[in-house]
Amino acid sequence: MIVTVTPSPAIDWTVAVDSFDFDAVNRATKSTREASGKGVNVSWALHRAGVPTTTVFPGGGQTGRFMDEAFEAAGLPYVRVETGREVRTNITLITPGHSTKINEPGVDLDDEQFEEFAARVLDVGRDAKVVLICGSLPPSMGPERLRALVERLREHVDVIVDSSGEALATALQARPALIKPNVHELAELVQRDIRTFGDVIEGAHAAIDRGAGAVLASLGADGAMYVSAERSVVATSSNIPFVNSVGAGDALLSGFVAVDGDPAERLRNAVLWASSAVAHDSTLFPIRPEFATRITVADVVDRDLPLEESSAPLASTRPSMSLADGT
Repeated sequence: MIVTVTPSPAIDWTVAVDSFDFDAVNRATKSTREASGKGVNVSWALHRAGVPTTTVFPGGGQTGRFMDEAFEAAGLPYVRVETGREVRTNITLITPGHSTKINEPGVDLDDEQFEEFAARVLDVGRDAKVVLICGSLPPSMGPERLRALVERLREHVDVIVDSSGEALATALQARPALIKPNVHELAELVQRDIRTFGDVIEGAHAAIDRGAGAVLASLGADGAMYVSAERSVVATSSNIPFVNSVGAGDALLSGFVAVDGDPAERLRNAVLWASSAVAHDSTLFPIRPEFATRITVADVVDRDLPLEESSAPLASTRPSMSLADGT
């Protein structure tokens, strides 16, 4: 069983319009609300593909009950830690050729609620195949609590971390089996420009030197790359219809953990699932097997090949103070 952990779950409210104008009345052509959050999205994808999974998250109020009802109706095993606080809502606006995301901040947990949350994660996760901790952290959790949770889980099970910023940097100290940054998160993590496929490899090796077992990097239009100490593999897709990019990174991770075996084949499956996600208008996507022939997987040969979507760390994140300073 694959266990996902979402410290900051959300209700995803997706609104589609045929056109959009500021300072005007715009009429929606479609509106959906889904139980979501990065780890939740991974469990949705796994469950819909028949892969055993349980999702763990905090939440309360009407939105917490909305998530309960969604999981129960789908038969998706879940553990919700009661907080008495509403789950946040994240809004996605889909216009022709674009998707725009507006995320509310995560809902905080008090100390007692966090301890219960951590205890439930450990209880469910200790017998899992792998535990994925995904997304941003509520303010009370903090990077050090994430690091401690990863360390405690690693006594029993492999742990994958899909987060960013200080949380991801601190989690490396606990030596997770895999991390899944996008190109911008990788640039921020290792404090270097990521402009070529070779830069991705060097950045991933820097993360491995700091504690990551391996790196699964989502590269947007450039595909995805798996990097370990021994190997670098890239997968790209072509002729995939674009509808909505929200949740594509979650789909990539879902497809990777859904199968075992050679990293290249796992990466191929990951990009198939991510391609299926961007061709669908919500995070509850069907897998599109016809896309398989549009995916190419190979060991990286041309390290100087430029990325279509390059990145550099933000000036405000370049190190003059330690991560512990909270900047």
